Amino acid sequence: MSNNIHLGPDAEVNQIIRVLAAQNPTGDIPCEEPVVPGVQFSFDPNATFKGSLQGAEDAVLSFKVEQIEGSGWFALHISLGGIDLTPYDVIGFVCKSDAPSALAIKACLRSGSEAGFSDCFFDKHVVAYGKTSTHLDAIDISQRPDLPQQADWRDFVLFFPHDKPLEVTLRDLRFFIV
Repeated sequence: MSNNIHLGPDAEVNQIIRVLAAQNPTGDIPCEEPVVPGVQFSFDPNATFKGSLQGAEDAVLSFKVEQIEGSGWFALHISLGGIDLTPYDVIGFVCKSDAPSALAIKACLRSGSEAGFSDCFFDKHVVAYGKTSTHLDAIDISQRPDLPQQADWRDFVLFFPHDKPLEVTLRDLRFFIV
């Protein structure tokens, strides 16, 4: 894990995910503070929230939310850097996940500039349930006017249910840009 020798437009984000998996973090879920560089959770800081990083062998990230009240969102952000999508056709991800109780997770690309940010949602929900399952989704860049080809920064954002306790393990997560 000490070397970052991968090449390509998705190398940075996939290295961030490898570092997250290697760190296998535990403890309280922080709001707007990095779990590892390039990865952070966000939720309404005025909400009543109690959650913990579970640490799981052979997983990217595992966490449990015991209480969440008064928050309009609960999300995991992973930095994609400032990838210029102009020379590419498709951006996507593969995610293996499981959860004791079924839940739907919405994924998006958030693109930011000095003027603010815009979200471009993937078409399908990631569904996590009692058995480990694999999800693949991709965006045809030329067909999505809501996805700026150039941005100062980008995040991959997973929006989790924000109105009930939950537990989920992301077994694997990888990006591709072609």
